[in-house]
Amino acid sequence: MTTTNPPSWSPAVLNQVRSLTNEFDQIENIEGDNVDFPGSQSFDTSTNRLLNYLASEESNAMAPVSLDATHPISDYYISSSHNTYLWGNQLYGKATTKAYQKVLERGCRCVEVDVWDGDDSDSDTSDSSGESGSDNEKEGGIKKLSRRFKNKIGLSKSKVEPQPKDTPVSSSSPPKGEGVGPSGLRRTVSKTEPRVLHGHTATKEVSFRAVCSTIRDYAFVTSDLPLIVSLEIHTCPAQQEIMVDIIRDLWAPYLVDLNAATGHEVSLPTLESLRKKILIKVKYTAPEAAKGTGPVVVSSNADPESGSEDESQETAVKKSHIVTALASMGVYTRGCHFKDFDQPEAKLPNHIFSLSESKIIDVHKRDHSALFRHNKRFMMRVYPKGIRVSSSNLDPAPFWRMGAQIVALNWQYINAATMLNQAMFHATGGWVLKPEGYRSFHKAQSQITALDRGTLDLSIELLAGQDIGPADERLNLYVRSELHIEDMEEITGGALPEGGSTKEGQIKAASEVGSAGRSPSFGRQVLQFRAVPGVSEELTFVRYVVICASFLKKTCPTLSTACIRLFHITRFTAILQAEREPWIEVIVSCGESAALPKALRYLTL
Repeated sequence: MTTTNPPSWSPAVLNQVRSLTNEFDQIENIEGDNVDFPGSQSFDTSTNRLLNYLASEESNAMAPVSLDATHPISDYYISSSHNTYLWGNQLYGKATTKAYQKVLERGCRCVEVDVWDGDDSDSDTSDSSGESGSDNEKEGGIKKLSRRFKNKIGLSKSKVEPQPKDTPVSSSSPPKGEGVGPSGLRRTVSKTEPRVLHGHTATKEVSFRAVCSTIRDYAFVTSDLPLIVSLEIHTCPAQQEIMVDIIRDLWAPYLVDLNAATGHEVSLPTLESLRKKILIKVKYTAPEAAKGTGPVVVSSNADPESGSEDESQETAVKKSHIVTALASMGVYTRGCHFKDFDQPEAKLPNHIFSLSESKIIDVHKRDHSALFRHNKRFMMRVYPKGIRVSSSNLDPAPFWRMGAQIVALNWQYINAATMLNQAMFHATGGWVLKPEGYRSFHKAQSQITALDRGTLDLSIELLAGQDIGPADERLNLYVRSELHIEDMEEITGGALPEGGSTKEGQIKAASEVGSAGRSPSFGRQVLQFRAVPGVSEELTFVRYVVICASFLKKTCPTLSTACIRLFHITRFTAILQAEREPWIEVIVSCGESAALPKALRYLTL
């Protein structure tokens, strides 16, 4: 047992652990039972030993999970970011390379890059395209809102993030970073090189080269599993050629061998075969169609509500195509415009459809079985609708249950959606094997038959907390637990809970307020979920929130939160402090039934 920096336990924790010691002794003394507690074959039930266990790595509920990487990449869920470049909201946030560094360090395996012409004078000639009047109205509303905001604060152009001074290097020595990276940028950034920003807003921009450099430096720091870079293109052909040069210059060792797989009939490879590879997701244009010279209005996505998508075309803008050199880089992730599942592209092994949350909900309603069957064999990306200007999120769980591999979230803030994402991907390397019924060679034809479902009885016993919240405040804390489960209507194409937006779980339980202070005793209160029908362990989530009850109900601050997939529940959970700093949190014991021994879990993040 490895104990590192054992904490100084509070009286509340000590009292609760002492009270448990006798119960562990009694369990061990039950005739015929041989209880092996995690981390020790012969568990010492003294209070001191139990406390040491709680502070050890053996009690880490979120320990790394072994991964079977032998399946095709369509058989996995992938931790994904939307508008990765943004630091803040969608209207006047900051585009920065630091955002890429942060999400990659947190295990993200699919990042998004919106690329625009490097010359400010060209930025308004590239736009996105639209399919319906109602969608154009939504996009137009966002543009009007952003223009109104920019006029109010006196901004007419995006501002450029300052770049460090560089020294030229030879083409045989690729540049290494942008200042936030381990090695720093070493190449002169041309004023005419493409830039990354959120179009038609007051967001601050950053150079495409700097973004690529940061991605290279941090792509494989926390995981050697492949990274997908989703490119949304708003640049002219000449700028696209510069993009290709930058990508080849900075990512050459990590790119898929284009000569090995360039045809339409490329089968999706196994996850294992793509370790330490960068996959480029880009809109595919056939070589014979990629000869346009006008501004580009297509992107890697396929729905108007993102605010910059290939289905919302303004009639005043001439449509052209992505140059062959760039389009051909999308070897296993070739973005295709979605019409329906009968279109020829829907049968190409290496295609990927991108749909907004509104679009996929509509598709799910019209033909949920066809959507499920597509996502068993082929790739799909789902992203938040464009009207989420505050960087709020969709609920990822229903879209995972539809089989979508990539559910892109705004990572700017911690909320229910990002906690669900962390529960899905923590300590996995950012790729999680789908449930068996969702994999390409399984016979299941819809969500109805893809999962084993049963009735859930779950009890959660709250023991004590330690060092929660600000040190200078006297707090009255309670714990709320929520189940995020599959809705019965959802299975057959019905409405999603909250319309697909992440709010609270569908079923909730809350404790009474514990003893006053930052280290409360909860007196072994039990939160219970009884006879909950239709629950699948693999795609159901339990979320815990530590709340201060010292304020009016509508303004009660969340001090800590945690989330875990149900099938991990007996290993239990790690509590995450809201500001992402090291924190000692609530210690809980739980068991799904009386037959299971109580298991204590504790973790400092």
